[in-house]
Amino acid sequence: MTEQPVVIIVRHAEKPEHGVADGVDHKGHPSGHGLTPRGWSRAGALAARMAFAGSGDDSITKPERVYATATDPHHDSDRPRLTAHGIAQRLDLAMLDHMGRGDEAKLAQEVIGSDQATLIVWDHGHIPTLARAFPLASGVDVPDAWPEDRFDLYWVLTPGDGGYTLTILPQLLLAGDSTVA
Repeated sequence: MTEQPVVIIVRHAEKPEHGVADGVDHKGHPSGHGLTPRGWSRAGALAARMAFAGSGDDSITKPERVYATATDPHHDSDRPRLTAHGIAQRLDLAMLDHMGRGDEAKLAQEVIGSDQATLIVWDHGHIPTLARAFPLASGVDVPDAWPEDRFDLYWVLTPGDGGYTLTILPQLLLAGDSTVA
């Protein structure tokens, strides 16, 4: 039997705000489905952070797998994949993007079936559903929603004898990131 892996869940990096910030795709072309310049900065900072995770008493485990929300005909935002791509590339891993919104239970089962620490870059509206799809320890409270204005959090699921516990941590990667989870 495989040991259950540590799971780190993050929201995709910053997205365009109508009339406030423009997004760009991976080639620098304007895109409402891309990331803002700050989002690209966060994606790069996450890649560097994950490359050096896991040393000493680090609260973040270095991922051995990276998942991203797949696009589909009803949700063509590519932000999770744009955020995850550089992380996977920096870690010399394949980016797994074969599951999308609505596949949270199936994704949790796939992750649990491996003993590899996993980073999941997901659509924020479905992160609570994803977290609840893991076998949680008694009394673990998953927030009803990922905060709409926050791109700077980690949700860390840590396995234990009674199931997974959830710790929410600030990323502290860019100027202006909150020190409070």
